[in-house]
Amino acid sequence: MSYVSPWDDEDTRIALQAATQMAERWGEDMAIMWDLSVIPLRGTDEPPLEIVRCPAALKKAANRR
Repeated sequence: MSYVSPWDDEDTRIALQAATQMAERWGEDMAIMWDLSVIPLRGTDEPPLEIVRCPAALKKAANRR
């Protein structure tokens, strides 16, 4: 049995590229949700499909711990 993705490969690639660029520009971790929308990880209220981490060098000072 093989897994069949409900999304087109191009759609998932675009979501991943968008999340990566948003993480770098906004300086925070981003979440790709099950509908392939991209939102800040801190704003999720359900488990994301994927988490894209912001590189440490680009994180906002307010988000550092």
